[in-house]
Amino acid sequence: MKRIGLAVALAMGLTLPGYVAAKISSDVTPGANFSQYQTFTFANAVPPAGMDPVAYERIRMAVEQGLTGRGFTKAAEGDLTVIITLGAQNRTDIDTWGVFGRQVDVRQYTEGQLSVDVFDTKTKQPLWHGKATDTVGSSLNPEKIDKEVAKLMAQFPPRA
Repeated sequence: MKRIGLAVALAMGLTLPGYVAAKISSDVTPGANFSQYQTFTFANAVPPAGMDPVAYERIRMAVEQGLTGRGFTKAAEGDLTVIITLGAQNRTDIDTWGVFGRQVDVRQYTEGQLSVDVFDTKTKQPLWHGKATDTVGSSLNPEKIDKEVAKLMAQFPPRA
């Protein structure tokens, strides 16, 4: 997997025409009780090597806003530890069609992924995983980053 090599202009900065919304998914550890948590901290506050630091800060701030919007408070040493991971991978789709599949369409693109993982700080146990994947372009779209991270973080469980 190409890590950050594209300066993660990817950072979910989608610019392709005919764009469809990013694929958003999340999973929570069965039995996780988020009502016992009050605060959070980021494990990786520094952008990965080679990544646009402004884009990374935009993503970090959007994740932070999602957490505070769910009633959590940022702290130097929080009850929850949040890890943001970004990556990109070149993909090729091959479709055959027509009589006996004699027509072939080949599409090459870069798929970007943003993952947000939340752990219990004391036990180091995973509690929540959220992921957004989509085709990425070569330039950033700040509004798109904000929108997709907000959709991802809307799936984060609130405190009871």
